[in-house]
Amino acid sequence: MQCSGANRHLKGSVSKHWTDVNGQRLFYRCIVDRSRCDRLPVVCVHGLGVSSRYFQPLMRHLAEAYDVYSPDLPGHGHSPASSRPQSIEALAQSLLDWLKAMQLDRVVLVGQSLGCQVAVEAALRQPARVERLVLIAPTLDPATRSLRIQLPRFIADIPFERLALIPVVAWDYLRMGWRAVPELQAMFAYSIEDRLPSLSQPLLLVRGEFDPVASRRWLDEAARRHGSARVEEIAGWGHAVQFSAPGRVAEVVRQFLAL
Repeated sequence: MQCSGANRHLKGSVSKHWTDVNGQRLFYRCIVDRSRCDRLPVVCVHGLGVSSRYFQPLMRHLAEAYDVYSPDLPGHGHSPASSRPQSIEALAQSLLDWLKAMQLDRVVLVGQSLGCQVAVEAALRQPARVERLVLIAPTLDPATRSLRIQLPRFIADIPFERLALIPVVAWDYLRMGWRAVPELQAMFAYSIEDRLPSLSQPLLLVRGEFDPVASRRWLDEAARRHGSARVEEIAGWGHAVQFSAPGRVAEVVRQFLAL
């Protein structure tokens, strides 16, 4: 784990930065304790069409114990898009390249929704770099892998989120534009269930109680496929539980990382 001056930022507030990754500038947010070099880095990986913005509430809670980062992957948030549509595999490689550029040699990956697929792929590609995995509301349940089923479920999730999430997601999707369509296709094409048995890292699976996208049945199945994963359910919230109940999500993450 590196703790260079370029990586040290003011503790307690989310700061915004850019870094060069293979000639491409990527934006990221972080909260890092500038006085210490021994804190475990936790990297949050956003979902379909959105950005690091919706991880900020969870980042603030996790920063009490860890150095926390969240990049905008290519084509998301402030990071410019690449010349071609991004597959899950391409997004995972971009994440790994960013980790290398940031000198983050050993991290915990916290993915949400499509970000879970990206985190899993990154962990399989470079297992030595990923110490543990936390998957929040992982997509996609193999029993419901169709837009006809999933679209109504995403709509049904809206009443179970905080109202403050709506402008965050809406602005990110406006910036993403048409690029969200091939990314949606990539989400449906990536079979996360087939990759879970190959993971060597300890795994925590988290969902909101009323999440219609990532059901309890699916998380229990994912845990069985992994072999030793833990499942935690946060009462009262939906798919973006890391935004709506960040304190409770941070608590179960801290418990998992303390094992």
